[in-house]
Amino acid sequence: MTFLTAQWIDEWFQAERASIEGFDGVFAEPLLLGFGDPFLVCCVHGGKYNFNIAMRCGWTKMVNGTKTVIAKSCEDPSSRIMWDGLHFTEVANRWIYNQIADGAYSDPPIPLKTACHRMI
Repeated sequence: MTFLTAQWIDEWFQAERASIEGFDGVFAEPLLLGFGDPFLVCCVHGGKYNFNIAMRCGWTKMVNGTKTVIAKSCEDPSSRIMWDGLHFTEVANRWIYNQIADGAYSDPPIPLKTACHRMI
């Protein structure tokens, strides 16, 4: 049986906090990062922010006897943070990863490529 040490738990929470802070960062200054409205969803249909849990991405409806896709992707997914109201777009995920990989959310701020080569 494996027991979690206090040090491991502390390190896990620190890593989790860095991840959460990365998500906050993308919402803090969306226009400076090239995004539009941070809450407007790319691939859903309806609702205030283009989000309706009942009409998720790819949702279809019969129109005049033809199955038609109602919930389509937005024209430029790279301008949105949220893909479907539950997941980030590829561009938002890339931005968050780059912040973590560059060490922006590490203490001390050490890029992953450097930290992974350090001797313990």
